[in-house]
Amino acid sequence: MRRKLLLFFTISVVMAAVMFGITKKQTYTDLVEQGNYLEQLQIAELTENIAENQCVAMQQRLSDAAIILRVEVIGEIEHLFQVDRQKVVIQKVYVGNGLERGEEIYLFSDHWQLILDGNTDSLERGFVNIMNIGTEYLIFADVVVENCEDGFLSVKLCDDFNIVPVFSYEEQKNVVVPITGDTTYVSYKDVMYNEFFVASEEALQIVEQLKFQMLLLYPR
Repeated sequence: MRRKLLLFFTISVVMAAVMFGITKKQTYTDLVEQGNYLEQLQIAELTENIAENQCVAMQQRLSDAAIILRVEVIGEIEHLFQVDRQKVVIQKVYVGNGLERGEEIYLFSDHWQLILDGNTDSLERGFVNIMNIGTEYLIFADVVVENCEDGFLSVKLCDDFNIVPVFSYEEQKNVVVPITGDTTYVSYKDVMYNEFFVASEEALQIVEQLKFQMLLLYPR
Protein backbone atom coordinates (compact mmCIF):
# COMPACT_ATOMS: atom_id res chain seq x y z
CA MET A 1 0.00 0.00 0.00
CA ARG A 2 2.79 2.38 0.95
CA ARG A 3 4.58 1.64 -2.33
CA LYS A 4 1.43 2.43 -4.32
CA LEU A 5 0.97 5.72 -2.45
CA LEU A 6 4.61 6.64 -3.07
CA LEU A 7 4.26 5.81 -6.77
CA PHE A 8 1.08 7.88 -7.01
CA PHE A 9 2.76 10.79 -5.25
CA THR A 10 5.80 10.60 -7.56
CA ILE A 11 3.65 10.52 -10.68
CA SER A 12 1.62 13.47 -9.42
CA VAL A 13 4.74 15.55 -8.79
CA VAL A 14 6.18 14.74 -12.22
CA MET A 15 2.89 15.55 -13.96
CA ALA A 16 2.63 18.84 -12.08
CA ALA A 17 6.18 19.75 -13.12
CA VAL A 18 5.44 18.86 -16.75
CA MET A 19 2.26 20.92 -16.79
CA PHE A 20 4.08 23.84 -15.17
CA GLY A 21 6.80 23.62 -17.81
CA ILE A 22 4.27 23.49 -20.66
CA THR A 23 2.43 26.49 -19.25
CA LYS A 24 5.63 28.49 -18.89
CA LYS A 25 6.78 27.56 -22.39
CA GLN A 26 3.49 28.77 -23.83
CA THR A 27 3.83 32.01 -21.84
CA TYR A 28 7.35 32.50 -23.24
CA THR A 29 6.08 31.85 -26.77
CA ASP A 30 3.20 34.31 -26.42
CA LEU A 31 5.51 37.05 -25.14
CA VAL A 32 8.36 36.49 -27.62
CA GLU A 33 5.94 36.68 -30.55
CA GLN A 34 5.58 40.37 -29.68
CA GLY A 35 8.34 42.14 -31.59
CA ASN A 36 9.21 44.52 -28.77
CA TYR A 37 8.85 42.08 -25.89
CA LEU A 38 12.30 42.89 -24.45
CA GLU A 39 11.28 46.52 -23.96
CA GLN A 40 8.55 45.35 -21.59
CA LEU A 41 11.04 43.71 -19.21
CA GLN A 42 13.17 44.82 -16.27
CA ILE A 43 16.90 44.13 -15.87
CA ALA A 44 19.08 44.05 -12.77
CA GLU A 45 22.04 46.45 -12.56
CA LEU A 46 25.39 45.81 -10.92
CA THR A 47 26.33 47.89 -7.89
CA GLU A 48 29.85 49.10 -7.18
CA ASN A 49 30.49 46.92 -4.12
CA ILE A 50 29.44 43.71 -5.89
CA ALA A 51 31.42 44.69 -8.99
CA GLU A 52 34.58 45.25 -6.96
CA ASN A 53 34.40 41.93 -5.08
CA GLN A 54 33.39 39.86 -8.09
CA CYS A 55 35.90 41.34 -10.53
CA VAL A 56 38.80 40.74 -8.15
CA ALA A 57 37.81 37.08 -7.90
CA MET A 58 37.27 36.79 -11.65
CA GLN A 59 40.67 38.32 -12.40
CA GLN A 60 42.30 35.69 -10.19
CA ARG A 61 40.33 32.65 -11.34
CA LEU A 62 39.03 33.02 -14.90
CA SER A 63 42.27 31.85 -16.50
CA ASP A 64 41.81 28.54 -14.66
CA ALA A 65 38.54 27.88 -16.52
CA ALA A 66 38.28 24.50 -18.21
CA ILE A 67 37.11 26.12 -21.45
CA ILE A 68 38.20 29.48 -22.89
CA LEU A 69 36.99 30.35 -26.39
CA ARG A 70 36.68 33.16 -28.90
CA VAL A 71 33.30 32.76 -30.57
CA GLU A 72 31.17 34.56 -33.11
CA VAL A 73 27.44 34.79 -32.43
CA ILE A 74 25.24 33.33 -35.18
CA GLY A 75 21.89 32.90 -33.45
CA GLU A 76 19.26 34.96 -31.67
CA ILE A 77 18.55 34.42 -28.00
CA GLU A 78 16.34 31.38 -27.35
CA HIS A 79 14.18 31.16 -24.23
CA LEU A 80 13.81 27.62 -22.96
CA PHE A 81 12.26 26.50 -19.67
CA GLN A 82 14.34 28.10 -16.89
CA VAL A 83 17.32 28.81 -19.15
CA ASP A 84 18.26 30.91 -22.19
CA ARG A 85 20.83 30.03 -24.83
CA GLN A 86 22.49 31.40 -27.97
CA LYS A 87 24.22 29.65 -30.84
CA VAL A 88 27.81 30.59 -31.67
CA VAL A 89 30.58 29.32 -33.91
CA ILE A 90 34.03 28.76 -32.40
CA GLN A 91 36.73 31.01 -33.87
CA LYS A 92 39.59 29.98 -31.57
CA VAL A 93 40.09 27.50 -28.76
CA TYR A 94 42.43 28.96 -26.12
CA VAL A 95 41.67 26.24 -23.56
CA GLY A 96 39.42 23.20 -23.83
CA ASN A 97 39.42 19.61 -24.99
CA GLY A 98 37.08 18.20 -27.63
CA LEU A 99 36.16 21.55 -29.18
CA GLU A 100 37.31 22.74 -32.59
CA ARG A 101 37.45 25.93 -34.63
CA GLY A 102 34.43 26.21 -36.93
CA GLU A 103 32.22 24.10 -34.64
CA GLU A 104 28.74 25.43 -33.87
CA ILE A 105 27.68 25.19 -30.24
CA TYR A 106 25.12 26.63 -27.86
CA LEU A 107 26.15 28.76 -24.90
CA PHE A 108 23.99 28.83 -21.78
CA SER A 109 24.22 29.96 -18.17
CA ASP A 110 22.26 29.47 -14.98
CA HIS A 111 22.16 33.28 -14.84
CA TRP A 112 20.33 33.52 -18.18
CA GLN A 113 16.58 33.31 -17.64
CA LEU A 114 13.35 34.95 -18.66
CA ILE A 115 11.31 35.44 -15.48
CA LEU A 116 7.57 35.84 -15.96
CA ASP A 117 5.95 35.69 -12.55
CA GLY A 118 3.16 38.20 -12.99
CA ASN A 119 4.93 40.65 -10.69
CA THR A 120 8.09 42.12 -12.20
CA ASP A 121 8.78 40.38 -15.50
CA SER A 122 12.51 40.43 -16.00
CA LEU A 123 15.39 39.31 -18.17
CA GLU A 124 18.08 37.79 -15.97
CA ARG A 125 21.52 38.07 -17.57
CA GLY A 126 24.22 38.11 -14.91
CA PHE A 127 24.72 41.83 -15.67
CA VAL A 128 25.87 41.18 -19.27
CA ASN A 129 23.61 41.85 -22.23
CA ILE A 130 22.38 39.49 -24.93
CA MET A 131 25.20 38.82 -27.38
CA ASN A 132 25.02 40.57 -30.76
CA ILE A 133 24.86 38.46 -33.91
CA GLY A 134 28.03 38.81 -35.99
CA THR A 135 30.11 39.98 -33.01
CA GLU A 136 33.00 38.04 -31.48
CA TYR A 137 33.18 37.37 -27.75
CA LEU A 138 35.68 35.94 -25.30
CA ILE A 139 33.91 33.40 -23.11
CA PHE A 140 34.90 31.34 -20.07
CA ALA A 141 33.06 28.06 -19.47
CA ASP A 142 33.37 24.96 -17.34
CA VAL A 143 31.49 22.07 -18.92
CA VAL A 144 30.31 20.64 -22.24
CA VAL A 145 26.87 19.05 -22.28
CA GLU A 146 25.75 16.58 -24.95
CA ASN A 147 22.58 17.82 -26.63
CA CYS A 148 20.75 14.81 -28.03
CA GLU A 149 17.75 16.84 -29.19
CA ASP A 150 19.38 18.75 -32.06
CA GLY A 151 22.89 17.31 -32.22
CA PHE A 152 24.76 20.45 -31.18
CA LEU A 153 26.98 20.58 -28.12
CA SER A 154 25.95 22.95 -25.36
CA VAL A 155 28.64 24.70 -23.34
CA LYS A 156 27.82 25.93 -19.85
CA LEU A 157 29.47 29.21 -18.91
CA CYS A 158 31.27 29.59 -15.57
CA ASP A 159 28.52 30.38 -13.07
CA ASP A 160 30.70 30.74 -9.96
CA PHE A 161 30.38 34.51 -10.23
CA ASN A 162 27.48 36.94 -10.18
CA ILE A 163 28.82 38.40 -13.44
CA VAL A 164 28.65 36.12 -16.48
CA PRO A 165 32.19 35.90 -18.00
CA VAL A 166 31.36 37.00 -21.55
CA PHE A 167 33.32 39.91 -23.07
CA SER A 168 32.81 41.50 -26.48
CA TYR A 169 35.91 42.15 -28.57
CA GLU A 170 34.20 45.32 -29.79
CA GLU A 171 33.98 48.57 -27.86
CA GLN A 172 30.44 49.31 -26.80
CA LYS A 173 28.98 52.42 -25.19
CA ASN A 174 27.26 51.74 -21.87
CA VAL A 175 24.48 53.89 -20.49
CA VAL A 176 24.35 54.14 -16.70
CA VAL A 177 20.85 54.39 -15.23
CA PRO A 178 20.99 55.10 -11.47
CA ILE A 179 18.84 52.79 -9.38
CA THR A 180 16.17 54.19 -7.08
CA GLY A 181 14.51 52.88 -3.94
CA ASP A 182 15.13 49.32 -2.77
CA THR A 183 15.37 47.70 -6.19
CA THR A 184 18.36 47.29 -8.50
CA TYR A 185 16.08 46.78 -11.50
CA VAL A 186 15.57 49.28 -14.31
CA SER A 187 13.69 49.16 -17.59
CA TYR A 188 15.56 47.10 -20.17
CA LYS A 189 14.61 49.51 -22.95
CA ASP A 190 16.75 52.21 -21.26
CA VAL A 191 19.91 50.08 -21.40
CA MET A 192 19.19 47.67 -24.24
CA TYR A 193 22.28 48.66 -26.26
CA ASN A 194 24.71 48.24 -23.35
CA GLU A 195 27.27 45.49 -22.99
CA PHE A 196 27.09 45.64 -19.19
CA PHE A 197 24.28 46.64 -16.84
CA VAL A 198 25.71 48.86 -14.09
CA ALA A 199 24.26 51.24 -11.53
CA SER A 200 27.16 53.73 -11.44
CA GLU A 201 30.14 54.99 -13.41
CA GLU A 202 32.41 53.48 -10.74
CA ALA A 203 30.90 50.02 -11.27
CA LEU A 204 31.29 50.43 -15.03
CA GLN A 205 34.98 51.29 -14.73
CA ILE A 206 35.60 48.20 -12.60
CA VAL A 207 33.93 45.84 -15.09
CA GLU A 208 35.53 47.47 -18.12
CA GLN A 209 38.95 47.15 -16.50
CA LEU A 210 38.35 43.42 -16.03
CA LYS A 211 37.31 43.14 -19.69
CA PHE A 212 40.45 45.03 -20.78
CA GLN A 213 42.68 42.66 -18.79
CA MET A 214 41.00 39.53 -20.15
CA LEU A 215 41.21 40.69 -23.77
CA LEU A 216 44.91 41.39 -23.27
CA LEU A 217 45.42 37.81 -22.12
CA TYR A 218 43.37 36.35 -24.99
CA PRO A 219 43.69 38.79 -27.92
CA ARG A 220 41.90 38.44 -31.22
